[in-house]
Amino acid sequence: MSIKCACRKNCVTIEDNLDEKVKKLRECENCLDITIKKFSPLSEIIDLNDIDSDYKRCECGKRPIDIVMSHILKIMIEEETVGKKATLRRNSPVPLSDFYYGDLNPQFINKNTLILIHPDFNSQTAERLINEVPEVKGVLKGNPSSTIGQLNKDSKIENYELLAGCDIQSNVMRTINGDKIIINKKQSQHHIEVAATSERKLVKLHNYLENNDIKKGTAVDAMCGCGILGIYLHKYGFEKVIFNDIYPEAIENLKENLKTNEITEGYEIYNEAFEDLNLKHGDLCVIDPYPNENIDEIIKKAEKLADNVIII
Repeated sequence: MSIKCACRKNCVTIEDNLDEKVKKLRECENCLDITIKKFSPLSEIIDLNDIDSDYKRCECGKRPIDIVMSHILKIMIEEETVGKKATLRRNSPVPLSDFYYGDLNPQFINKNTLILIHPDFNSQTAERLINEVPEVKGVLKGNPSSTIGQLNKDSKIENYELLAGCDIQSNVMRTINGDKIIINKKQSQHHIEVAATSERKLVKLHNYLENNDIKKGTAVDAMCGCGILGIYLHKYGFEKVIFNDIYPEAIENLKENLKTNEITEGYEIYNEAFEDLNLKHGDLCVIDPYPNENIDEIIKKAEKLADNVIII
């Protein structure tokens, strides 16, 4: 019950022993915390010839994040993706873990767990990163600040380009009422949002529900994306949750995440622009827009669709 991918075994499901997976994120008693000066040229701090796949690796198999990123930057320098004076702070790609549990962001890195994003990657550099840096799981070409997906019905779909490896990422969100929500996604197709950010949205939604007298009838997750908020509404006890998103890949991802979270009934799915939805009046509409998007018309539509509207 997970997204179909080359590394299916690495996707998280509700049946997994999450405590064991979290334990594997933590360093062992012998792991050494090695920090590299971020604003100094890497070549002036470390002899790049010394860095290989076992450089500074602990007996438990992990390496400190700064060492892993130094190995990555070394290859980028050799491939002339960045200049010879490149620094970790200014020139490193964005590293995303393939598994986030709440706000736990590992500082000692396991093999086959990092997804890298950089606008200047090419296929040759990507292949070297996958083959020579054991911690790298996937390599994406793109600007991390870009809006990925589909903003509205007048915009085209934007994705990162998967150059090598696998880009499946699993986020486990803890909720106030004790449930866990698991979201698997292809990072090349979705906006960057880690579990800790999603948890803050869930807290806001939970507090709104607890402090307002809202009938648990029909709820609309207007721009559902991977389904985080709508899945929470289902677990909270709404009789029906309507999931909608204009972005086709988000809908396909949502279907897999409903299976992953063992939700088999009590929902409907639509793949439309929110303003074009034709639904019966409901009890709640949740809007989670892209950053800086003008949502005035969307709010007006939401207020017609539901007795209560919350913007996350």
